[in-house]
Amino acid sequence: MNLTIINEDNAVYIDGAALAGLNLSACGIPVNVHALQWKVNLGWIEFKTEANGHHPANQVISSLPDWANNCVNVYNTKVAENASVTANAKNNQPQTVGTTVV
Repeated sequence: MNLTIINEDNAVYIDGAALAGLNLSACGIPVNVHALQWKVNLGWIEFKTEANGHHPANQVISSLPDWANNCVNVYNTKVAENASVTANAKNNQPQTVGTTVV
């Protein structure tokens, strides 16, 4: 899995599919985290610039932190909700032939 989490955007990207504006407030993302990048089995955490102008180095990680897994769960829940809404909307469409309702 390729994963990107951008804290300020409340965005999660999994294998190229993106959802922004998610509610990640309960995921436990540390306040100093700007983003997480994960490529298959290795990644890094990018930190925000501190008030004194210091920009901390990225932290290399070999496993996803719990807060990242929480973000993935929020993403997956939203995808499932959207699939349900899409399926229900499709089922509620009138049967048509051309522009005539059957």
